[in-house]
Amino acid sequence: MSKDLTAMQDLKQDLIFTIDSAKEALKEIENPNIRLACQEVVRITLRNIIKRIDDELLELERKQIIDAYWEGCSNWDDDKDAEQYYNETFKKIKYE
Repeated sequence: MSKDLTAMQDLKQDLIFTIDSAKEALKEIENPNIRLACQEVVRITLRNIIKRIDDELLELERKQIIDAYWEGCSNWDDDKDAEQYYNETFKKIKYE
């Protein structure tokens, strides 16, 4: 069995990396007060997202994966496939 990252774990890893890379990218701002303020806003925002991932979303994702597994096990002879299960179970949120 492989030890792949779940989507939420992968996102968390990306956000942790982004804290440092954003800090570096924002060093281009010449005004030190604006630069520090921007770096702090990015750090606080990303840390709050990471905290929510840790406190809520990883557990929710774990439960969803387990539920999907058991749903598949109990309905293996139904005509419903994995994509149909996903489409019926989870909402699609569009961002424009």
